[in-house]
Amino acid sequence: MPEWLTEAVIIQALITVGVILGAGIPAYFVFKSKLAEIGKDAKEARVQVKNSHSTNLREEQDERHIATMELLKELGRDVRGLREENYETRKDIGMLHAEDRAGRRETQKLRQEFSEHTKQTENWTPMLTDLHEQYSTKPPTE
Repeated sequence: MPEWLTEAVIIQALITVGVILGAGIPAYFVFKSKLAEIGKDAKEARVQVKNSHSTNLREEQDERHIATMELLKELGRDVRGLREENYETRKDIGMLHAEDRAGRRETQKLRQEFSEHTKQTENWTPMLTDLHEQYSTKPPTE
């Protein structure tokens, strides 16, 4: 192997080692402090999760989930019941509206019949008044 090639390889190796050490040493210290911070955060998270409780967080969450699902099922039944009641109420209101419309039609018909009857009998008023005076004010004749 030529001498110049050996020197070039040695120089390249020294430069590579220098670059690795130059970049690696600060990265190591940064990573080491980050690793310590991650460990500290993990310990803090463990304290928060454990939090001097006698139960495991997962078990507690599972129990809460089951209780929440039961409440949601109960609310679902209540909502279905309210929907059924609302349907029945709306049906009742519809029937009342129908009865009200029928009553209004009947009232209109009676008013019309009364108006026609009044027009037919308006000429009878003087005769009825005379008859009333004749038989209610005078003593009956024998």
